[in-house]
Amino acid sequence: MYRFKPLRSLLCAFIFLVLFSGVAHAQNKIRAAYSSTSGIFTPVWIASDERLYQKNQIDADLVFIGGSAVAVSALIAGEIDFIYGGADPIIAGILAGADLTLAGFISNTTPISLYVAPGYSKVEDLKGKNVAVTRLASSTAYMAKICFAQFRLEPMKDIPLIQSGGYPESLAALQAGRVQGAMLSPPSTYRAEALGFKRIWNGAGVEYPSFVLAARKTFIRDSADRAQRAFNAVAEGVHIFRTDKERAMRIMSKYTRVTDRTMLENTYADNKDVYSPMLRPTISGVKPILEVLAASNPKAAAAKPEQFIDLTLSRRLEESGVMKKF
Repeated sequence: MYRFKPLRSLLCAFIFLVLFSGVAHAQNKIRAAYSSTSGIFTPVWIASDERLYQKNQIDADLVFIGGSAVAVSALIAGEIDFIYGGADPIIAGILAGADLTLAGFISNTTPISLYVAPGYSKVEDLKGKNVAVTRLASSTAYMAKICFAQFRLEPMKDIPLIQSGGYPESLAALQAGRVQGAMLSPPSTYRAEALGFKRIWNGAGVEYPSFVLAARKTFIRDSADRAQRAFNAVAEGVHIFRTDKERAMRIMSKYTRVTDRTMLENTYADNKDVYSPMLRPTISGVKPILEVLAASNPKAAAAKPEQFIDLTLSRRLEESGVMKKF
């Protein structure tokens, strides 16, 4: 019996290592989803393609889930750990009692613009006509509301909003004549211009968290180290986008399937200055969304903006001095 003890010890050690590595892998695993193929999402794609998650000792599964509202359902169900997308459905979910929070504002503005078919020259011309948005609970729908409000028009009542599913689908609907206007983001905007469509309203400068990092409150609390490392990877992705144009455009081209050099350069230029280096959420960014939601949700009118954001990850990033090394 004695001669088998070394073999038994080796077997036990092997089993231990397998079990330990499995636990360690689970502790370093995250699942994240992005909700659009707009060029503004490039820092998230950079984090994946340039192995920034692995650099931060994270094993990340990054998937596309069209529309932030759909991704929110997956986040609430625990199927994913992070959402990279618009803030509106997150705020709506929190108002409904979901265990969610806005952990980072990757961008606090948006390059979304309104494009129209030939024959239309101003927003008022669209009264009674259809305008395409990606989803009814999305940044495109929100920007449509802001746009129409400036001309004393109401979405749905004065100008029906048609849900397309994505920017390419919105442009296709405009091209097919199913809608007379479409809320588009680069590079779809440049495709629209090449097809002869005209921009009549630009959302640049409107404060709106069009691109956020959202998570469950319990995930940030119970998996703080894992959440921080994933957060840091995206922050480095933002830095690379801002400082390495060629690398950013190469990855942007891969995910958006745009190969035209001019379109890529224009999209890069539109997005270069919209990002927040430390991804810090802001109260002022939450306020306009609450104002829009208040029209149909009494809870939004009484809510305080600070209850929707969590500064934990952005503060730790800033305090760590990590970004100063790049």
